[in-house]
Amino acid sequence: MLDLKTLQINLTGPLPGLSQQLQMSPPYRDVPDEAWVRAQNPKEAAVLLLLFERAGDWRLLFTKRVAYPGVHSAQISFPGGKMEAMDASKQQTALRETEEEVGVAAQKIEMLGPLTPLYIPPSNFLVDPFVGRLLEPVLWQPQQAEVAEILEIPLQYLLQDKARTQREITVGAGQRTVPGFAWEAHFIWGATAMILEEFLTVARGAISAP
Repeated sequence: MLDLKTLQINLTGPLPGLSQQLQMSPPYRDVPDEAWVRAQNPKEAAVLLLLFERAGDWRLLFTKRVAYPGVHSAQISFPGGKMEAMDASKQQTALRETEEEVGVAAQKIEMLGPLTPLYIPPSNFLVDPFVGRLLEPVLWQPQQAEVAEILEIPLQYLLQDKARTQREITVGAGQRTVPGFAWEAHFIWGATAMILEEFLTVARGAISAP
């Protein structure tokens, strides 16, 4: 069982950080220091790891992006996107983007805490991840221009070793073997897998026996 109060406390304490995120990093990914990242003047962004209950189990919401001519085409991701001038904070960015992408209003979400920001070199984004939980059941309303599919993945499955795997993917003009998470026919890798890995480490400390 997931204890939400313990999870919230864990999110306010020292986080596992980049060292844990790197457990799911593609092997070819450089690890730039903070000064170098700041010098790139990265675009600010935020994503939301949205927890919700379904049939007595806690699940995480993921989206599959539509195919487009860009570096993250058709990948599995968390709801989120670029910070806009209207956003008062990164947390507001995550909530606004979640409403735009899957139709969940901010007032239906309880924010539990942040995870460690992650720099994404291919798109020059500095992403702040946040964890929240859905307060009531909703019908997903995917934004057709951005979301090709919505995935509801059980937390207990993601915590198991069998969820972790490696696959060969196309990167640029070549093939690379990268770590990630498998769910049915889908493969979660890259920044999403790195953020997820840190969250799962935090979540393990909030799991109690049924």
